[in-house]
Amino acid sequence: MSATRVATPRFDACLGKFSQACTFVLVGLAFVLNLPVTVLITTVLLALSALVPAVGPYRLVYRHILVPLHILRPRMVENDPVPHRFAQGVATVFLLVSTLVLFLSHATVLGWTLDLLVFVLSGLNLCVGFCAGCFVYYHLGRLGVTPRVRYEGGFHWRGV
Repeated sequence: MSATRVATPRFDACLGKFSQACTFVLVGLAFVLNLPVTVLITTVLLALSALVPAVGPYRLVYRHILVPLHILRPRMVENDPVPHRFAQGVATVFLLVSTLVLFLSHATVLGWTLDLLVFVLSGLNLCVGFCAGCFVYYHLGRLGVTPRVRYEGGFHWRGV
């Protein structure tokens, strides 16, 4: 009887925190300084990170600058990276709509509200460790809309 071993997915928690911190700062500065172009830049950064994680700008800065300079150290945890990319994708959609509203209409309240929603949710993940996008992904998986997470158990709130 041969036992097949399924590899447990791993995720660099420090890279996740760094990405959240960058998003938090960028969308916060965009609002405070009233700079819609910063929302656009953050949208592009998040889209690249969600769609092509290997060349995501946050990952490149983290891997090629911060880790070699010993500013940050990788902290691998057993966690599926797919829900985190889903959360980045959702944030990208919110920021894309925010960017379009801010640049193409006079409904600036709506545009900045979407920006602030990403600010609050990324701050919640950064400070408390609760990823709202991961939570939604997990529950969509339970309903059969998205693939179920690949590790035993369910949604894990890892905390800080």
